[in-house]
Amino acid sequence: HNTIWGGAKSLVLHRSNLNDDEPYLRSVVLHQWLFGYELPDTILLLTEDGHVWICATKKKCEFLQPAVDRDEDFKLHLLLRTKEDDNAA
Repeated sequence: HNTIWGGAKSLVLHRSNLNDDEPYLRSVVLHQWLFGYELPDTILLLTEDGHVWICATKKKCEFLQPAVDRDEDFKLHLLLRTKEDDNAA
């Protein structure tokens, strides 16, 4: 019986636009810890099997691209958000 996070298999975090009034939001701290950088207006999906899905703009995906396929146990997937497709990713 798995009691961690109520047995959830994944965790999703949304980081909205920058807000200097709340510099210690969990999502901000996690971004700093994972990337050493804050990625505003980004969605992270972390799964228990080691997959990380990131939905972000082209510039942020380009920043993260070097990390894709760098680790066998950690799979990073990038989903591109664009204004043209009304952010359908």
